[in-house]
Amino acid sequence: MAQVIGRATVKYNGNVLLTDKGAKLNTGGVERKVVEGDTVHGFAEEVKAPFVDCQISLRRGATIKDIHEITDATVTFEADTGQVYALTNAWSSVPPEITAGDGGKIPVKFYGHKCEEIAA
Repeated sequence: MAQVIGRATVKYNGNVLLTDKGAKLNTGGVERKVVEGDTVHGFAEEVKAPFVDCQISLRRGATIKDIHEITDATVTFEADTGQVYALTNAWSSVPPEITAGDGGKIPVKFYGHKCEEIAA
């Protein structure tokens, strides 16, 4: 049997984040939305920005301010099956919020200008 993606490592500028299970990559691009009337007219295209969405644990010495101030970064999403995707000129978009217990969970969402597959 072939291996399928089970784990992903998220990094910004080479710094590894302590992510929970379920880190998500959206490669962005064109979304085609249905246009309807009395019949189906077709579709209209809308550009969507790529993003990485995850929840991290806050380690000693790190601050949520540091995470939120990330801008113009290279964010990578590295699957345990070898695929690596990079968001370029990425920034942290979600205001800081921390939940105590279970590692101090923080939702983090990075958007970028484009997403490239840099390893397959």
